[in-house]
Amino acid sequence: MAARARVPSVVILMYHSVVEDPRLTQNTIGISQSRSDFEAHVKVIAQKFNPVTIEQVTRFAAGDCHLPANSLAVTFDDGFLDKYQVVLPILARHGVPATFYLMVDSVDSGIPPWYCRLNFSVRTTQRIGRADPEYAVLCGMKLGEDRAKVLQIVVNECARKVGKEQAEFVRRLETALDVEPLGPESRLMLRCDEVRELRKLGHTIGGHTLSHPNLSHVSKEQALSEIFGYKRRLEQELGEPVAHFSYPHPALNPQWTPCTLSITREAGFQSAVLTTCGPVRFGDELLAMKRIYAASDLDQCLEPAVHIPGQIGVAGQAPHDRKSGTPGVGRLRDSTFAGWLPANLRFVERF
Repeated sequence: MAARARVPSVVILMYHSVVEDPRLTQNTIGISQSRSDFEAHVKVIAQKFNPVTIEQVTRFAAGDCHLPANSLAVTFDDGFLDKYQVVLPILARHGVPATFYLMVDSVDSGIPPWYCRLNFSVRTTQRIGRADPEYAVLCGMKLGEDRAKVLQIVVNECARKVGKEQAEFVRRLETALDVEPLGPESRLMLRCDEVRELRKLGHTIGGHTLSHPNLSHVSKEQALSEIFGYKRRLEQELGEPVAHFSYPHPALNPQWTPCTLSITREAGFQSAVLTTCGPVRFGDELLAMKRIYAASDLDQCLEPAVHIPGQIGVAGQAPHDRKSGTPGVGRLRDSTFAGWLPANLRFVERF
């Protein structure tokens, strides 16, 4: 198969949450995959692919090393507890390494990310919101109406906020909808001791900002604080440098700009990954490496034809937003992988 490759490339798979029954987290995390599906993925990865680390992918893209054909890296965003309870034993059984990108504020406090709290509030409220201009979209919302559309609107708004402003936005929404906030007792997030255990077992720990905004839609000063602030705190917790970063993409496009790329370079990261769909090729920008969203469903072959709906335009732009958008089929744009991926492993672009 290597002879068919026109351009050497590696795939980075993107996951978020793995639980026994995703229906149980639909109103909180909202993007979980089932344990059985994930184990099927990892079994195929171990048998048919060459699992590699994000460090190896970075060196490959930089031209510092060659990797065997069919090399593939596994990554997880956000820092949910299921990484420790569900994902870790599966990875260990099959000998597959992974990188875990953590949202530091939520790991430190145990309070679920703002998008989980908004999801819970909008999906579970039993009453109409107050006549508050900031939440005018919620006024008149009745049980049974399209809550997904309402959720997308409030997520888009909150993706532009950081820190205290972000927390106040979420608090006011919870109050307006008369919803009991999700707190540390929900136990959705990893604890720091569990993060250290992941690292001790050989997995890579990377960062995912402090509070998970879209960095392209906040001020430069806020982006600097989110990136440098989380890096400093995570390095203090781990006692070692944090060299790898994942751009949050809760909503809105683009998810990165030349300015944010400059900040990640200034922070000294070796790599940064996106939600933009595609393989990593030799010579790609190390601070804007593409990934492939690994879909839960395993029943559709990945066809040799390569097409991604909505061509990527300027830096970071993409046709869908990950947490509130609609998934679309995204086949790998590379002949190394196209045409021979196992029939039970389907990759879907999801922003």
